[in-house]
Amino acid sequence: MEENEEKQERELKKEATDTLNETKEQIKNMNIKEEAQKGKGLVGKLLKNPIGTIKEMVKDEKNQFYKTAILVVCIWIVIVLLKEILSCIVYEFHTFKILRTIKIIIAPIVKIIAMSIIIHMLNKENKQTLTKAITAVVIAKIPVVISSCLGFLTYISSNITYITNPISSLLSIISTILMFFVVKEMFEEENEKALKTFIKVEAIYYVVVFAFSFLGISL
Repeated sequence: MEENEEKQERELKKEATDTLNETKEQIKNMNIKEEAQKGKGLVGKLLKNPIGTIKEMVKDEKNQFYKTAILVVCIWIVIVLLKEILSCIVYEFHTFKILRTIKIIIAPIVKIIAMSIIIHMLNKENKQTLTKAITAVVIAKIPVVISSCLGFLTYISSNITYITNPISSLLSIISTILMFFVVKEMFEEENEKALKTFIKVEAIYYVVVFAFSFLGISL
């Protein structure tokens, strides 16, 4: 048992190192304009055929959308950072704090990495690279990124929340549904078994959320 745990730990560390190196390489060679265009096309495909798009991402052996996924996460980070800066400018009671800002910035990254690692570790029968899991999870989180953008409207008028809150809730539900299909396709399971696996993944994820809340990081 201990040997298996040590082996899994070594494999995860190696996978994490490989993922970090690949991410650095992809960022270094990224053409932002090109990836932005791919991102627009991806959103369009998600709107037209969300399930088919998730399936395409998971089945893509070359993981061609990994750079796009990295760009989406970067945009998400910029959005939360800008919202924090605007809050400090607009609201007198909201003062700038470096530690809080750092926690806000890393929260999207932790959300993606935590969910990706959980899926990667549980998916023993259909083992795929961690980068593949990251790409799929980021794609499923695109509605949440769009929802985060809606938050800028509240700086115009607080009454706009009557419109933005229901839309944000809907986008969150859509993201959860997309995440179910990510699990279904990555684990290659039928609906009933996939649902059980999805619940297991979500349960572990919320344990992680609870743990990070003690560090003041809201996921």
